[in-house]
Amino acid sequence: MKKAIIKGVIVSFVFMITLFVVSNIMNKGNTDMTMEMGKATYPIISIEYEGFHINELHGYADAMEVSQMRESITPLGEGRKIELRINPYGRKIEEIAFEVRSLDGNRLIENTRIGDYEQKENEVIPVSFGLKDLIESNQEYMLVILLTLDDESVVRYYTRVVSTEEYHVNEKLEYIADFSRRTFSKEDARELTKYLESNADGDNTTYGKVTIHSSFHQVTWGNLEVKKESRSEIMIKELGPSTGSFVVEYYVSVPEAALKEDSSDTSDQAGEPLEEADLEEETFSMPQQKGENKKLYRIKEFYRVRYTTDRMYLLDFERTMDQMFEAADDVYANNKIMLGITSGEVPLKESDGGNVFAFVTGNRLYSYNIVDNKMALLFGFYNEDNLDERTLYDGHKIKILNVDEGGNVTFLVYGYMSRGRHEGQVGISVYYYESTVNTVEEMIYIPFYNSQTLLIEEIDQLSYINRNNMLYLKWGSRIYGINLMKRTCEVVVENLSEGSYKVSDSNRMAVWQKEGDSYGGKELVLMNLTTGKQKAIEAGRGEVIAPIGFMGEDLIYGVARQEDIVKDVAGNTVFPMYKIRIEDETEGVLMSYQQDNVYITDGEVIGNQIVLSRVEKTQEGTYAAIKDDQIMNAETETESKNSVEIAVTERFEKLTQIAVKTAIDEASMKQLTPREVLFEGERNISLPVFEGQAGRYYVYGKSGLESICTNEGSAVNLADAISGVVIDEGGYYVWTKGNRELRNQIMAIQGETVTEEKDSLAICLDTMLAYEGVVRNSEYMLKKGETVVDILRDSLPSVQVLDLTGCSLDAVLYYVNQDIPVLVMLNDGSAVLLVGFNEKNTVVMNPESTDLENGTVYKVGMNDSKEWFEQNGNCFITYIRNEE
Repeated sequence: MKKAIIKGVIVSFVFMITLFVVSNIMNKGNTDMTMEMGKATYPIISIEYEGFHINELHGYADAMEVSQMRESITPLGEGRKIELRINPYGRKIEEIAFEVRSLDGNRLIENTRIGDYEQKENEVIPVSFGLKDLIESNQEYMLVILLTLDDESVVRYYTRVVSTEEYHVNEKLEYIADFSRRTFSKEDARELTKYLESNADGDNTTYGKVTIHSSFHQVTWGNLEVKKESRSEIMIKELGPSTGSFVVEYYVSVPEAALKEDSSDTSDQAGEPLEEADLEEETFSMPQQKGENKKLYRIKEFYRVRYTTDRMYLLDFERTMDQMFEAADDVYANNKIMLGITSGEVPLKESDGGNVFAFVTGNRLYSYNIVDNKMALLFGFYNEDNLDERTLYDGHKIKILNVDEGGNVTFLVYGYMSRGRHEGQVGISVYYYESTVNTVEEMIYIPFYNSQTLLIEEIDQLSYINRNNMLYLKWGSRIYGINLMKRTCEVVVENLSEGSYKVSDSNRMAVWQKEGDSYGGKELVLMNLTTGKQKAIEAGRGEVIAPIGFMGEDLIYGVARQEDIVKDVAGNTVFPMYKIRIEDETEGVLMSYQQDNVYITDGEVIGNQIVLSRVEKTQEGTYAAIKDDQIMNAETETESKNSVEIAVTERFEKLTQIAVKTAIDEASMKQLTPREVLFEGERNISLPVFEGQAGRYYVYGKSGLESICTNEGSAVNLADAISGVVIDEGGYYVWTKGNRELRNQIMAIQGETVTEEKDSLAICLDTMLAYEGVVRNSEYMLKKGETVVDILRDSLPSVQVLDLTGCSLDAVLYYVNQDIPVLVMLNDGSAVLLVGFNEKNTVVMNPESTDLENGTVYKVGMNDSKEWFEQNGNCFITYIRNEE
């Protein structure tokens, strides 16, 4: 009996111990096995230039592919000097070094360790050094600054540098700083009216986006009581002899009472800037929003200016304003969540029943559970405890992939990671928010070594997850399928090129040409990424097909007869589609569009209609443009149960808010901040090796990387429209807006007259080749069937040949300004060379000229030249010299 009692006591004791241990383990799984995101730890570097604080640089944990690291350009001072200000944020800097490289990163020009610096506790470290006399003036290079920290990690910082005394940087910086300051006072801002281009193109109904075309009242903050709350951070984006592009970023506040009252006060003062003494503070200072009865706004100003000896010209101006939304503030009214002034669309995705939705504002992700009345901040690099220039840096984006009725959310964070386990890296994190335990868990991480702007542009084209946890992403010329559970990756399709694939707005459907180039596709593959099923759409005999786009989830594609496809003398393909079809994956062809002797050359989906660009076939067998036509979509989109809407107010003008399907009980609302789930090891996935795609062109504008093109003409046209630049794979300029002299002529080109043995096209080609020191018989090669582009590429391996058909005369004069001739093809098969220009005329070399007085090189009025070349299709061929 005694033994039985003892045994029972032991069993009970073991049971209690087991229960205690299990309970602790279970509790540990919910608490101790989670943590808050790690704080930002990397130092920040900025540049001091002629008294200006410019080019705030953020650190990278990995060595990056430098050719697309184009966030800033830094002018060097006299003697190629550069002055840094390093804010270590408490870290010990063990070593400072720098590298100077060519823009493509292949050539190391200088590698130097800096020994002359002193670090004092809690103080910014000033560092000054000069680059060796190994770089050319007025030529850009990549400067890589390397900091070795106290844990022996090496952090890299990137900026382009240029040594020049001809770019008038100080005058440009003074101009934009003065312009920005004056906007806060309507009296001081009167001076700005001569720079503005206020007209009907300006939207004067919102403070979210104000442009050079907005009214004076709008540019000077209207009736808003704004107060500047931080120092202006200036980033130099592009720099040339006459022009420059700059971004200025700072924060302002507006009294919270004013937002509530929204009175019709017409005070003449827009607000007040920070005192100049405050602007000189070395460290970033952001006031705490909570309890201060004011709303904070992030302001970004873009300037593009031109310097002349007479005056400064403002070529472009845009200011965006975005409220720093805080869910715990008084931002609820009935069934509305008030997000305030915003500069763009607010992404919102809801569950099937609409009881849970997630939205992104201020680059932070929130979810709201209507049934449980829970608002959760799912992700954001900044919060009240982590608020500085590192966490506020917007080098990343957030995309909501899925929201379910249980309140769980799957989302992407992609770009530069400001803090946490991937601090300083560029990549893609896939996160899962589990509502029941209020945790966020990283499912996979995909590292990249290209710039965040390039990654964001690629992922914005396609990123979709289905119910089987298959994630589809586009990168380069491939679409990848990633299994999140197995952490495996496969290539779904490769060899994609511009125009050969399309993705629906929802990203649920994708289509691509199975084989051949954009004009030789015999089969389209339509894929439903939700189910993973593929459908083949084949061309008929003697036909080819090409995708145009999607209307909703329905595919739009064109059919062309192979016999109708022709090439002009420049080698450009004319692709006339005689029939347009709209087809879905299950029901087949929904409708067809076809008219006698009418061909479609392009199509664009705008809202609920397809706009078709059309041509007619002439008796001579050529194609002549006719009026566009439209196809309307009668179907209406399914209305959301919760939606983003715009409210119009008197003082604040347009405000963004979320209309929730039921009223919100603010008093009982729970505010949640999830913790991050800890796990051992890594969950990294590396995509299969991709060497890159030759012939890609990167178009940069005011918003950074605007587009990636595989057609140089498309790239130049887009850059021309947005006043941007075109960069090749090596990071070198292909084209840039402005920075052109008033006149230039290639005096080495004298001209030659046609003969019976040699026509004008052959003479122009021979002249271009001879100008580059190459002798060829172009007449013979043309008769063999070689195109102009082929002849130039084969004969000039040291240049990059550019077919700029369809570009404007003004755009191609950029190359003449660089002392590069431009070949102009004419409809009758003849050609002329553009060899010069001034404000009123072009200078052409015309081998067929009969003007005995002026010979074959003569002036043509600028307007006459434009009309002449437009009537001949603006068919331009030129080149750029490859950097050594």
